[in-house]
Amino acid sequence: MEITKKETFIYILQLYMCMNISKEELIRINKGFGGELRSDSSLEYALDMQKNNKLGSYKKLAYLLRAILVDHPFSDGNKRTAMFFCLNFAEENKKQVDRELLLEQIISIAKKNITEIRNIEWRIKNCIR
Repeated sequence: MEITKKETFIYILQLYMCMNISKEELIRINKGFGGELRSDSSLEYALDMQKNNKLGSYKKLAYLLRAILVDHPFSDGNKRTAMFFCLNFAEENKKQVDRELLLEQIISIAKKNITEIRNIEWRIKNCIR
């Protein structure tokens, strides 16, 4: 039995929706955008932060975005992968998304190498409400 790309995408999306995403699943999502893993240390840290029950959901997303957008762990598709996670975060939490503003913020975080988690969190909160 062969698994289609759509079935794989739905499976990965369901895993993400449960916030139990692994590094391997994150790599698989990025691979769908044409990337390959170059460095995984910041990804591992960001994924560890997902398990911290003291952090809010926006802050957890900010850690993941920082790892993807600033540290560029993938050879390609970093911004697309970040956008994927933001849109799915919004869907999971039944939030409205200003897609244009979100895209601007993702590009800005990547271009300016914004590393401060509070700053990233604030930017995302303004796009996803």
